[in-house]
Amino acid sequence: MLVRTHMHQEVELLKWMLLLALAGALTLAFATGIAEANELRPPMDEPALLPGNIAELASPMSAEQTKPPVAEEDVSMKVWQAIDAQYHEDFDTAIVLWEAIQMPCETEVWKHVALGQAYLATDEVENATAALAMAEKLEPENPVVHYFVGVLRLQQAYLADEWNDAEGPRTTVLVAYPPHDVVPNTQSMYRLKAMMELEDAIKFAPQLHLYKSLVPDAWPTEAAMAPTVHDVLLATRANNCAAKAHNMLGDLYLQRGSLEQAEQHMDAAVAGGLSVVYGYSELAEEYENAGRHSDAMRAYLKATQEEPSKIAPLRKAWKNLWDSVL
Repeated sequence: MLVRTHMHQEVELLKWMLLLALAGALTLAFATGIAEANELRPPMDEPALLPGNIAELASPMSAEQTKPPVAEEDVSMKVWQAIDAQYHEDFDTAIVLWEAIQMPCETEVWKHVALGQAYLATDEVENATAALAMAEKLEPENPVVHYFVGVLRLQQAYLADEWNDAEGPRTTVLVAYPPHDVVPNTQSMYRLKAMMELEDAIKFAPQLHLYKSLVPDAWPTEAAMAPTVHDVLLATRANNCAAKAHNMLGDLYLQRGSLEQAEQHMDAAVAGGLSVVYGYSELAEEYENAGRHSDAMRAYLKATQEEPSKIAPLRKAWKNLWDSVL
């Protein structure tokens, strides 16, 4: 019994020794295969550097690169030069300077406004029309644009012909008159369009921001301060454009025989700081011719405050007071 047990233990020990030998042989074969594979693999090259432009783009941004882009030219100084030329009525120089300036998108309208006024001053009606059309396209509700379009229409009315039946009473009527031009290119239609534009100038005047900078403060400049909308208005004589529109409308309504509207616009022009010279006297004469003596007296009294001579309107006011009583 003891001999059988001893033999069984020797057999088990032999099995374990064989298993261990087999495991060692497999491990050695696996390690040898890996070593041979490493010897057969070609050596790896050193990693190459990034291309120059990629390395530049991959570098951290500096503080200067994070700033918003600015104009390379001194736009503020160029605008000041154009404004100065226009203020001193050197319109040819002003036109050349304005044309060469690349304005910011948000204030480009004022470049075309200035060009429109300069072209009007030099009687270049077609160029003025193009400049103001561009300005109106950029800002349809800009009061200064409408003001200058009104001035343009009045200048076109001065240069245009009129329909024969709009020239007033006449003894001879041309039945078969062929007009040289067509509506709206007549004096009366141009005047009507001018009145509409001037009314829009008054309507949109409260929206005007006088001290808006024409050039962003971030743009480099040697100027002490950036030019503003108010500077352009002074150079183009469009400061207080609402009162000036009232003044022109007073005369236009007077020509049309709309006396009440004419008086209202004259009053508004005076309230805006303008002097209505002889406008009230002409209005009073129209009231007087229409037999409206009390209205004529009121207009003559207003004329005494605007005209250099006080005696004549005071005398006429007294006469109309007496006529109104009678």
